Amino acid sequence: TEWGAGAYLQHSAYGSAVSVRINNNSAYITGYSAKEEPTLGNSSSSVEGNRYEATSIGLDGTYTVNYLNSNSKVSSTTGNYSGIYDMSGGTLEYVMGYTTKASTVGASSGITNLYPNFFSDSTYTKYWDKYTSTSQINYNNRILGDATGEMGPFGTEKDPDGVTRYKSSWYRQWPLLISSASPWVHRGGLFSHGTGSGLFCFNSNTGAIENNKTFRITLTPQS
Repeated sequence: TEWGAGAYLQHSAYGSAVSVRINNNSAYITGYSAKEEPTLGNSSSSVEGNRYEATSIGLDGTYTVNYLNSNSKVSSTTGNYSGIYDMSGGTLEYVMGYTTKASTVGASSGITNLYPNFFSDSTYTKYWDKYTSTSQINYNNRILGDATGEMGPFGTEKDPDGVTRYKSSWYRQWPLLISSASPWVHRGGLFSHGTGSGLFCFNSNTGAIENNKTFRITLTPQS
């Protein structure tokens, strides 16, 4: 739900109110920005209309610029350096949305190894958003304001790689909710997902560790 709040804030008068540019750095380096907005969907290789590339930290590339280059600010939610970066593209980002209809508790995340009662102890309920989805297209099972189900209606469209995928009516980004087999939400899309990536892109996974999936740590001040 915090991701949803950030997405809606970005599209309001208090954010940049224009499309946030994709981070197209395939080396998974934070803060990068594509020089041009992608016009094509997912592609298994860098092509005209969906350009991406790997660079070293702090170096610009042919198609991407780093955080210290002022042209990267189009990838910020506020259009300046004080906004949130990497909300579109880069890596897929795990967030604390989970369905209690998971085939196995916690799936591949290992969270119950650290906290055996994480999903049953009320002490932890403030740390995760509860869903009961069993299907990735069960769009009615969303939390108001999380920027998932309200992105409909949804339909299918064939991407340039030949795969038919679901798209939302908002920005044509990928919209797949969590399911029994993939009970954890991830947001934002991947560097190669082109027009499918964005603040209103959502998908799911098992919670497994992979090099193209990350997460953010949020610090909450004490009152």
